[in-house]
Amino acid sequence: MIGRFLLLLAALMGPGIGTASAVTLDSSVAVTDPETLQALERGGLSISRLLGPALGLTRDVDNRSLFSVRALTPVRNAVKQQIADEPGNSPDPYVAALAKSKDSSQKFNPKYIDDNGSTLDLTGVVNRMDRGYLGHTECGEIRLIYRFHYSVEEKPGQRISSRLPLTMSLVFNAKPTAASGRASKDRPRSTSVSCADVAKRWLAAGQKDLAPDQLAAWLRSDEGPLSGAMLNSAQIMRLELNMQVLRLSASSRRDFGGHAEYLLKIFKWDPATATFQESKMENQIDRKVVLADRQAFSKWLLTDRNIYDLDRGRLVIDEKFLATSAVSVAPGGMSRSQNNIAYGLLDDDAVDKALKDYVARGNQLRAVKSVAGFNLRLNEMTCTGCHQTHGIAGFHYTGADPASEPRRNAVFVPGSAVFFADLPRRRAIVEEFAAGRHPDFSRGFAARPDQKYAEALKGTDLYDGWGSICYRGTDASFKDWSCGEGLRCAGVHESAIHPGFGTCVSEAGTAVGDPVEFGEIKMSKWGSDQYCRLSPATAKACGIDPARDKKPLVKLAGYGAARQRYDNPEQKTGGFPGGLLRKASCDKLPDEATCGRLAKTGFNDCIGSGKDHKFCTREFTKTAGLRACDKAHPCREDYICTAGYDDLAEAKPGKGTCIPPYFIFQFRVDGHPRSWVQDTQD
Repeated sequence: MIGRFLLLLAALMGPGIGTASAVTLDSSVAVTDPETLQALERGGLSISRLLGPALGLTRDVDNRSLFSVRALTPVRNAVKQQIADEPGNSPDPYVAALAKSKDSSQKFNPKYIDDNGSTLDLTGVVNRMDRGYLGHTECGEIRLIYRFHYSVEEKPGQRISSRLPLTMSLVFNAKPTAASGRASKDRPRSTSVSCADVAKRWLAAGQKDLAPDQLAAWLRSDEGPLSGAMLNSAQIMRLELNMQVLRLSASSRRDFGGHAEYLLKIFKWDPATATFQESKMENQIDRKVVLADRQAFSKWLLTDRNIYDLDRGRLVIDEKFLATSAVSVAPGGMSRSQNNIAYGLLDDDAVDKALKDYVARGNQLRAVKSVAGFNLRLNEMTCTGCHQTHGIAGFHYTGADPASEPRRNAVFVPGSAVFFADLPRRRAIVEEFAAGRHPDFSRGFAARPDQKYAEALKGTDLYDGWGSICYRGTDASFKDWSCGEGLRCAGVHESAIHPGFGTCVSEAGTAVGDPVEFGEIKMSKWGSDQYCRLSPATAKACGIDPARDKKPLVKLAGYGAARQRYDNPEQKTGGFPGGLLRKASCDKLPDEATCGRLAKTGFNDCIGSGKDHKFCTREFTKTAGLRACDKAHPCREDYICTAGYDDLAEAKPGKGTCIPPYFIFQFRVDGHPRSWVQDTQD
């Protein structure tokens, strides 16, 4: 197994670990290098070039004004309506209060959707042949992931541009089909291609050691997996949307140190009308529908066939129980009730009986060995549960930024810990396809990779390393979710929904990047949560027994605690979920740290005032020793790995820094220009 995944580890570790830096495919299952992706976009994988043939257009569509194209009109209309409706629809009282306010500065500005200068940048190509079990596609899927990008002239001579927290995935059937109509360079007719042929091309791509432009050219060549014959408009299946619709600052949502909501939607391609139409979302349970008839849902779900599929991570919920929209929230991940869409829909006794009867009939359970395991698995298979399991601000794939992006606004690691930890499983399935065998599509929990891949992930933090999700209890489904050597499992966001879960942090004392605040989430009703600190205790605010307070070790010489609301509940502080230990200076940094920049008091006010982000970063940040990160050593949940600062002598080459995502301009919907002169087409 080690030999099988050497390419994976080399790709994760980056330069200097037995491979050239030009190798940009993560173990033959993803293209993540920004320079290669830019070359692929220039070479025909822009979303406009791909949609053009499907729309019957004879000319190239400029990426600008893309949402004005008839095919995307339903997408544009649905997004704008959701932005308008979301505050009033939220079960969270903090968010619902926004509906009564005329201040829209904390919401995604819908004007960007219609602006001629808005574009979509290709930020990832992901092989999802592991989804071949779904039935609607024999060989799985290929996803092209795009990030929304604006460029506006706020004032004469002052142009501001940035990405925004909105991704659109254009999903293709991995098996090529003959395109209808006249063949062309971008729309050739294809002959019969097997799943093995598709897989072999991806495996060959993982062996290439080429410069970005050369690799992109090979991927698009007749031999590559992204050639016109292997990936064309006839294979388009749907469009998947994930976007931040609103964000509350730490000063306006003090208990969690901020709050953000993410809209998830799916639009299926309708060839008859040449449009993307809103559709039911895969496995996203509609609470209202199920609550109206819980018995029908329970009867459907608790069958041997569905228990088998749920246990192996391949359940497909009947469409009659599904929703067309979903909203996930951050921070807090799977501890937040709104991210547990199935909470309270099933009777625990009924689930327990069904599992025992299933085993009594001679069936075997691999992952789901308890009611708690059943509930967690069901929730993490929904869109809301999946996206908030050790994600990056509501995303599992954001894409990394090219070197041309200012470091103050650049992402270093393109995907979450969950994304990279799942690569060995996906790679194994590609290899099985290539060998002509029927793959085993089963998977472990999203929060913890299957134990059989532990050896493949050795040397990384992706299995049981620092920042991993862990468990402190005796439940049979999770009892093996321990932390690696030198680490302990600490409860940062305790939750009655999933009790006993925590985060792997340093065992001896407190290391840079470790949490310095611990607490529990109290739910008054589904969707309405409050974060109550146990350490240091906030007894007045949440009725916590002060005797439970165990103050973390933060009074270390030369170190400081970056925090959201530490001693003074009314203090206006930054959004640091769980807080983090930092070194006050960049002198004599420990092994786990690198030198970076951190927002200080006044940063949010500066952004909110409409001042240029460059000015705010220069005037309201400070250097500090922060947790170092890369693909193999990701950040804790609710933090993002940003690009390192080349101008800081103490910064470690090849490392990023872990900071809250909303300190990065492109991951917050507030603070961007609210008015500008509409760009005109050339």
